[in-house]
Amino acid sequence: MRYVIIGNSAAGVNAGEEIRRKDKESEIIIISNEKDIAYSRCLISRFLDGRLPETQLYFKTKKFYRDFNIKPILGKRVTAIDTSGQSVNLYNGERFSYDKLLLAIGSTPARPKICGLDLEGAFNFYSLEDARKINNYIKNVKKAVIAGAGFAGLEAAYALRKLGVGVTVVERCPQILPNQFDYISSELIREDLEGLGVEVILNESLTSINGCGTIESVTIGEDTDISCSMVIFATGVKPNAQLASEAGLNKDRGILVDEFLKTSNPNIYAAGDCIEIEDMNTGKRQVSATWFNAVLQGKFSGLNMLGIAKRYSGLVGIQNAVQFHRLGAISFGMTQVTDDDLNYEVISYYQKDGKIYKKLVVKNDYLCGMIFVGDILKAGFYAALIRNKINISDFKSKLLDPDFSHAYFKNENFDQVSSYAPVPSCWQDPQHWLTERSMCMGIR
Repeated sequence: MRYVIIGNSAAGVNAGEEIRRKDKESEIIIISNEKDIAYSRCLISRFLDGRLPETQLYFKTKKFYRDFNIKPILGKRVTAIDTSGQSVNLYNGERFSYDKLLLAIGSTPARPKICGLDLEGAFNFYSLEDARKINNYIKNVKKAVIAGAGFAGLEAAYALRKLGVGVTVVERCPQILPNQFDYISSELIREDLEGLGVEVILNESLTSINGCGTIESVTIGEDTDISCSMVIFATGVKPNAQLASEAGLNKDRGILVDEFLKTSNPNIYAAGDCIEIEDMNTGKRQVSATWFNAVLQGKFSGLNMLGIAKRYSGLVGIQNAVQFHRLGAISFGMTQVTDDDLNYEVISYYQKDGKIYKKLVVKNDYLCGMIFVGDILKAGFYAALIRNKINISDFKSKLLDPDFSHAYFKNENFDQVSSYAPVPSCWQDPQHWLTERSMCMGIR
């Protein structure tokens, strides 16, 4: 049996590892167009500003591929899938046959269609290679403009400010982090960033990039120019679904998969940012480009490729944690509901002076979303209530009480780690929690 995995990030690597744990004999091949071994995209801003050396971005080492007897083919792009012959074709003419194939091909940064994209000084902020290019270019940059105020854009803004670069963030929506947080929480985070000297312009978009050879300014709106010598685009991503579409697999925005992460071809599975799958809260199909979902989908797809039926139903579309400056913030699940939507009940606590905001969203006696800003203690417990679909009808009045915890649910363990399990070193040594974050998150 030969398993071929296209993609060497969270979904692809975890699928390969899960297959090998159950199957010691079959051949496993991981193919990636990136030349680097598996690294965390979430940490590239920390590499950019010097908080982490490049070596600490890698969540697997070359030894991992040897130990798990996985053949990595890195820096090579797959150009076509032959479903009838069950093989994948590489750009250089190489071909690899497969018995089972996993598409973990991620997403691609989206850029607006404006003039000046070809000028020197325009970058994406998505991959380690992007961060390297910015790092090489930034030495003589005094002012940068970042298009997009999602997580990637704000991480880039924070990194550049730490390097002493003046930063203006331009966001077309009326708030920062429009897909992850509500207005109150986003305002708290915006104020925190502005305290660092980051300028934020809302309700505007870049309409052109100006310069002669290199960037000299950008224009926002109809006629407002901002001087700068660098532009970083963080305006979202789009699923890499073209390869699947050309192979005849069903797609919409992303590759369509069933609850077992199987595509419309019985021997091809897909996982991670490239797929479209039903959200457990909304019941609607959606793309969810989050690391945690990609890890779980990789593990589940690996088991299903082995023939061990494992239904994946844990997609929570929005789940993010961040701390750009002094303020920690977490959002999870359904966080943005309107006042006139009678299907949802919102329970909140807001202490503006203390910069603390907590919001819980309840539907039919089940917690389906949360936002915590400032005080993020026990956020993992509330996330477990959402993911495990725990009925909270008896505890609505206590949900935000200081002593509310898993102790109220005697018959549920919420997949908690045993109290007798070894304590991960990251909890003992806070300086190394980033490099061992997978242990702290319970992802093993």
